Amino acid sequence: MELINNTPYPALMFKSGLDDDKFAMSVAVRVTYDIAKDGNAVVSQNQEWKLSRQLWQSEYGPIESDDVFKRGGVDIILLGRAKSPNGVPVRSMEVTVKHNNKTINKVVVFGDRKWEKSILGLDISTPKQFTEMPLTLNNAYGGTAAWDGLLIPHGNNPLGKGYHYLKEDYIDKPLPNIEDPNKLIRKFKDQPDPVGVSCIPQLCELHLRNNVEFDKNGTITKLDAKFYNTAFPQMIVDKIEPNEKIEIIGMSEKPFILNIPFQKI
Repeated sequence: MELINNTPYPALMFKSGLDDDKFAMSVAVRVTYDIAKDGNAVVSQNQEWKLSRQLWQSEYGPIESDDVFKRGGVDIILLGRAKSPNGVPVRSMEVTVKHNNKTINKVVVFGDRKWEKSILGLDISTPKQFTEMPLTLNNAYGGTAAWDGLLIPHGNNPLGKGYHYLKEDYIDKPLPNIEDPNKLIRKFKDQPDPVGVSCIPQLCELHLRNNVEFDKNGTITKLDAKFYNTAFPQMIVDKIEPNEKIEIIGMSEKPFILNIPFQKI
């Protein structure tokens, strides 16, 4: 099989063997748009966001490979920063993502904090003020924990912060900047799932937990195609049609609204 791409857009063909006489093939095409002053999406003159067979590093963290045969939905991935209203410094704020006026994800973003030793044990310091905060995996819950002379990476997010085993290891250590508003960290023993709006590693435990089931012998009995998606679970929607709307609150001075464009290729 050979892919002949007659479009001006990056394309990638994925090929895989299913068994001795069956092969799987899919084609991915990426069209990059600019957002004009009137809010409409316009096809970019330079299609600079290429498709990649390997994981690569962006300024907002790792971007997973596009070399996947099938996905179980549409990934909504936001690469950027939380921005305080009107540039006024805040200690916390929310970032909300809506699809067709329905909230699909909401995170609370804090200024830098740390665990402080107190009479009652450990307390969370007052968040520092900020006007912008990168919405990256580095600022979500996770990281590495020291155990018996080894550094153990968090199963969902080894890039994050806040993950430790021993109480003494928490003292003066930072908390994550990005949290679930419904599951805020209150005690040092709290170990929430990381949340966010960017990519997460394709083989992280979150994908396994939600999309793969095993029998008592360890044989896979269920494999949902969402396992191959790379957005946070809350940011995966079943489908997106032309002219549907995505609204992002908290990453620009005013809510950003995108009407999904339709482009014949």
